[in-house]
Amino acid sequence: MPGPKQALEDLHTRLGYKRLNRPWAKVEILLGLSAAGAGVFLGDWSLKRSEADLQWILIVAGLAWFVLGGYLAMAGQRSHLYQSSNERTAYLAELIRSMNDKGKRE
Repeated sequence: MPGPKQALEDLHTRLGYKRLNRPWAKVEILLGLSAAGAGVFLGDWSLKRSEADLQWILIVAGLAWFVLGGYLAMAGQRSHLYQSSNERTAYLAELIRSMNDKGKRE
């Protein structure tokens, strides 16, 4: 019976998936949260200025940083979810295959 890594490789091969990179997903989350935080601080700082000094470009830039950072963080989280789902699917496929093999032997 093949191990869990082999079952995962078989799943990727059969379904045409490419292997996801766990460290890159973590970097995406970290960069996304950092960008979102920078966007919040930039927006807050630009809104606290006096009305005469208000620069709409900074407000819009802060909002854009926040939205894009949130998107990047969610993309990293989605990669983690896909990886976990693929691992569980491979495990279940291997479990079902081994149960079928036991039934054929008896």
